[in-house]
Amino acid sequence: MPTHTTSALWIYNASLLEQAAAMVVRLQNEATADFNYAQAIGPHLRHIIEHYTALLQALDSEAWLVDYDARERDLTLQSLPQASVAKLQELRARMLFLASTRGPYAAMNTPLSTCLQVGTAGELRVTVLTSLGRELTFLASHTVHHFAVLAQYSKAAGIDLGHHFGKAPATLAYERQSA
Repeated sequence: MPTHTTSALWIYNASLLEQAAAMVVRLQNEATADFNYAQAIGPHLRHIIEHYTALLQALDSEAWLVDYDARERDLTLQSLPQASVAKLQELRARMLFLASTRGPYAAMNTPLSTCLQVGTAGELRVTVLTSLGRELTFLASHTVHHFAVLAQYSKAAGIDLGHHFGKAPATLAYERQSA
């Protein structure tokens, strides 16, 4: 696969993080008086942030093992909007930097491993081979999935994030083709 697609995935993920930060700022400035960040938006953003952090930590390690389950679960990120925005901006900057680099960060098929707890009660732990491209694609899909929920919380707080927020790229493409 061409390396420019990995760069595009880094940039796409960075743009999702930018959208998340903009959403938080809008909610802080425009939401209804009864809006509670820590109850509605905060837990989802913390979860998203910690998934991105897990991938970047794996790339900083020698093992290149992504462990999405070993998250910090930092309650500051879910209760303080300013902390979320700062972390989103930090992650976004790192992704934009990686989008411009060469070497393993530029190759879709750069090998990684990921370990996950699975089973109906989390009783199994598995490690599987994956790739950088697959993990960047997963993170984008995972983030958009959470955006769909966040769009509803935002709407309840009086903020319309627009038709595109929280919709999968395939859905948007389908809607364009059907119009």
